[in-house]
Amino acid sequence: GEEAQSIGTHHTQRSITDPEARAKVILEAALDPMVIVQNETFRYANETALELFEVDTFYEFERRPVGEIVAPDSEAITTETIEAIQRGARRVDRLEQTIIGQQGRKTPVELTAVSIEWNNAPAVLLIFRDISELRSNQYELRRFRRAVEAAGHAIYVTDVDGTIEYANPAFEAVTGYEPAEAIGKTPRILNSGEMPAAYFEDLWDTILAGEVWEESLINRRKDGELYHAHQTIAPITDRDGTLTAFVAIQTDISERESLRERLEESMERYQSLFKSIRDAILVFDMDRRIINCNQGFTDRFGYELSEIEGDHAKSVYAGEADYDEFREAVKGHIDDPDFTHTVTYEKQSGQTFPGETNVFYLRNADDEIVGFISIIRDVSDRRTRLHQLQMIDRVLQHNFHNDMNVIQGNAELLKDAATEEDVARASRIIETGDQLLETVEKERQVTKFLADPPARSTVEIGSVITRIKSEIESRYSNATIRSSLQESVRVTASAAIGTAIKELLTNAISHADEETPTATVAVWATDETVIVEVTDSNPTIPEMERTVLTGEEPVSSLYHGSGLGLWLVSLVVEDSNGVLEFEENEPRGNIIRIRLPRAEVD
Repeated sequence: GEEAQSIGTHHTQRSITDPEARAKVILEAALDPMVIVQNETFRYANETALELFEVDTFYEFERRPVGEIVAPDSEAITTETIEAIQRGARRVDRLEQTIIGQQGRKTPVELTAVSIEWNNAPAVLLIFRDISELRSNQYELRRFRRAVEAAGHAIYVTDVDGTIEYANPAFEAVTGYEPAEAIGKTPRILNSGEMPAAYFEDLWDTILAGEVWEESLINRRKDGELYHAHQTIAPITDRDGTLTAFVAIQTDISERESLRERLEESMERYQSLFKSIRDAILVFDMDRRIINCNQGFTDRFGYELSEIEGDHAKSVYAGEADYDEFREAVKGHIDDPDFTHTVTYEKQSGQTFPGETNVFYLRNADDEIVGFISIIRDVSDRRTRLHQLQMIDRVLQHNFHNDMNVIQGNAELLKDAATEEDVARASRIIETGDQLLETVEKERQVTKFLADPPARSTVEIGSVITRIKSEIESRYSNATIRSSLQESVRVTASAAIGTAIKELLTNAISHADEETPTATVAVWATDETVIVEVTDSNPTIPEMERTVLTGEEPVSSLYHGSGLGLWLVSLVVEDSNGVLEFEENEPRGNIIRIRLPRAEVD
């Protein structure tokens, strides 16, 4: 036992005192792969070196030539180089090489080769530092730098005191300062004076505490122009968590802020208009569920928004048939301000009323359709007045025609049996009666138009006038109507526009004081307007009648015009979004023009 203990003590002492053994202990403890070469022969390799070269034992390692293992393709490491290093005539520091292991694994390393003494003779110590992670970090760093350089946002880095150390190219595009101008300065060069001191105090408190700051602010460019920016500032720390720098990313949001302000202004105007309009306004989503209403709706229907929000649109109609009728009627007419349809609605109280309704699309900020807006006008009073007007018209028509038939019948009898003077008087009675009957017929046409205006349509106006001209010339065989009609001219007008033009041409012939009356009708167009002009040589239309019809003068007790036909013309033109104009012809007569919107070409 003492002998064994003595042998163990001898080995321990030798490990401590033998230089070679001492060196091996140190080399085995090293983290980097290390190899000793002496006279072109491997003398030692630590465990990490065996792992690097993918061999299990030093025996497998030492059998291979030094140059083949260490640097097979390198011109910097050759047999001559190793010999020179061994002599102490040369050394290699951090030479980048790629080591190929026995299994084919490639490892990038930094090779350092120095002369040492091994077993009392010169040798070479080869140290291989694995730089795989460094290479990867360098690659990532290059990628990151390329990304930062190509970014459209202004990116800059400051030290912990706020001095700018780096700025990317986009920094100039956003701020007006070239990166070289900004480096060495602080972000105070962008201070607009618009932000309160508390803003920057909060900013520094946040980032010095190691937290990310993200807020919007108003900055000033190099040229003095203010701009809105969204800025994120993040702290940069080392491996120990010590704060070393800050990185800031700044985006110019001036256009977005301008759009937001415009949207807010539009929203304020919309809300003001929404609340002030007296007509009922009801807003639906795409499923026809109620999402909003104005005060006008509440006043008319009796519902608060909270009572009907989420309900289907059907809930405000008098019945499902009314809802279906309206949906069918508005097909193709949504967003058409000129289209209305009257349908029956039901109030919260159960009362019903006729509502003249327009429908428009509800759009979001991206102009996408997200719902519908109905504008509903209670036309109960109008319908009542029209009903009363129709009742008066029917009574007037019936009684007037009956009484006039009696007058004209007796006048005919008187004409056959009376003296010559009485015959003349009877003829006058008959003529006046005919005129009154004609006036009543015109009154009927006006009443019908007011009670139920025909829809607008698109027509080729020249064809309409050609047909009317033929009808009038057949009726008045002694009359001549000259025409000058531009071809293929289409107008968008009331379906009664033909009736209005026929009235003008008939008046031009029937009111003539010549045996062979003549009138002229012409049509021509500009890019947006179509002009229909009727010219005659009749007595001039009285000025009072013209100014009343064109709206230049109100109807007063002094007005006794009997031109119901011209009034009908005026109503039709107005309903067609047109303009009616009168002018005296030279040397005698009238020029009447109708200006109508030209229809778009398909």
